[in-house]
Amino acid sequence: MNLWVIFLTGLTTGGLSCLAVQGGLLTSIIANQKEQERTKTSKNFSLKSFDDLDWMPVGMFLLAKLIAHVILGFLLGALGSTLSLSLNVRLFFQVFTALFMFASAMNLLNVHPIFRYLTFQPPKFIQRMVRNSTKSKALFAPAILGLLTIFVPCGITQAMEVLAISIGSPISGALIMFAFILGTAPLFALIGVATAKLSEGWHDNFMKIAALALIGMAIYSINGVMIVTGSPITISKITRPITYFFSNERFSNSGTVMAAVDGVQKVTIEALSAGYSPNRVTVSVNVPVELTISTNNTYSCASAFIFREFGISTFLEPTDSETFTFTPTKKGKFTYTCSMGMYTGVMEVI
Repeated sequence: MNLWVIFLTGLTTGGLSCLAVQGGLLTSIIANQKEQERTKTSKNFSLKSFDDLDWMPVGMFLLAKLIAHVILGFLLGALGSTLSLSLNVRLFFQVFTALFMFASAMNLLNVHPIFRYLTFQPPKFIQRMVRNSTKSKALFAPAILGLLTIFVPCGITQAMEVLAISIGSPISGALIMFAFILGTAPLFALIGVATAKLSEGWHDNFMKIAALALIGMAIYSINGVMIVTGSPITISKITRPITYFFSNERFSNSGTVMAAVDGVQKVTIEALSAGYSPNRVTVSVNVPVELTISTNNTYSCASAFIFREFGISTFLEPTDSETFTFTPTKKGKFTYTCSMGMYTGVMEVI
């Protein structure tokens, strides 16, 4: 366990990966708060007077996120995989995140007054404990969303959770999650503060841009869930005729069937940090398939391999391999994917 390497992973690829999944939560809550502040101008309210709230919600979000993940790492290190979230639970919270981002976008665009209620309010007794109720509300919502990020982990966070499980030590598990989440913090802080500042200077244009970005991230997240669940309608399937025409796939010899050895078709798929290799294989129907999934220093959600058509769902360690045997009984193209739908591949049965 090298905590410095884990920190650098969070600072680079981990930050970008988590931002794609969780960044919309932070952006939406800050943009919504700024919109609420602007609507109070009739009460001698000035945006400039709340500069101290530009960084405080961001800090509360990151602090709550760090605390939640350190506790999670401690528990994972102590109790092992029994605490890992099931695929269905992860997908549920991924859908919840997407819907929250979409509703936030509708609020920023003033589509309907109902979306104005999309805020996390602190309980009355907490508001009474804090004199400045505006600040209490501004800090409560980011804290709640920061805590909820443990339910919408990016692929690299999931890999760190597996590392915390395999290390077998509560303290080491907590340190792993602490180093990683701390590494992701600078990028989140930059985006959060930038959101607050830009929403002040160019309010109207920024709110439209932020809303469109949130809609895009919501669609991306929902599309990932649809891919994992094997939906017949996904963005990749809709655009496949176009991408197929402009790709080299139509000129490749992708129809070559895997040769059977002793009556078994042996297929090996490498789960790399950037996806699966190969991402397209062809096998014969009614002939047993021996599928081996391997990783080699893989720190992405590609290590969470899902092949719903054949009942395969596994989470490999960064360097690991697992073998599954099944017999395809019907022809067609079947998608294998990571647990978030970010990386996919196709097995064609002919």
